[in-house]
Amino acid sequence: MRTLVFDVGGEYGLFKKPYSPMSPVSYPLPPPPAVLGMLGALLGIGKDDYHRRLGWDRVRVAVAPRAPLRTFRAALNLLQTKDGTDGYFRPRAGQNTHTQVPCVFLREPRFRLLVAGLDSLLADELAESLRDGYSRYTVTLGLANCPADLAWVGEWEIEALAAGEQAVDTAVPLIEGVRVHYEEGRRYQRLRLPAVMDEARVVRRYQEIVLAEDGQPIRVTAPQGVLHHAGTDCLAFL
Repeated sequence: MRTLVFDVGGEYGLFKKPYSPMSPVSYPLPPPPAVLGMLGALLGIGKDDYHRRLGWDRVRVAVAPRAPLRTFRAALNLLQTKDGTDGYFRPRAGQNTHTQVPCVFLREPRFRLLVAGLDSLLADELAESLRDGYSRYTVTLGLANCPADLAWVGEWEIEALAAGEQAVDTAVPLIEGVRVHYEEGRRYQRLRLPAVMDEARVVRRYQEIVLAEDGQPIRVTAPQGVLHHAGTDCLAFL
């Protein structure tokens, strides 16, 4: 299966968890729907159309942390625009129209993204954009004020691995038959995140995953076909 591979990172990132609207907290990695949003920005596909155009029901995404997980707490000074400003978003006289919203950002996040299952023409266009360092829209790490840096890695053919124990570079989905070998002295995160979202922005599947906070591979025993080898990486699609 043709797999496009590129690295993404930045100074800050915030992939907001839906249950933290007033004090946003980030997932430790971009969920697959967020990765599709990055692809849509690269290709210039609008936010109402990229899920359908990219094929949300067939695209497969793997995410490999490339740096230790670090967080940063800050308050964003936001402008209240509902009734505290005029038509040009200027604060009304005598009103305190600003509010501070505490947020938990990822600090200097780095990820390797592996994307398979794209339509051939879209995959060609995406590979060309990444190779040339050109994006139609600005690619961000979640919030609009968290711009991303991208680096093209290449196109890899993936190969399904037989059942057994492997050191996996990506986040690992906790599906039936998967056993994680937790190592003493290392910190892990186990969480549930959206894995598939349709064009109406309805989550069709959630996935429980595990990842290591030090950004290093995780030793996993898995059934045949769950883990894949691609290039220099061992990966699991979410």
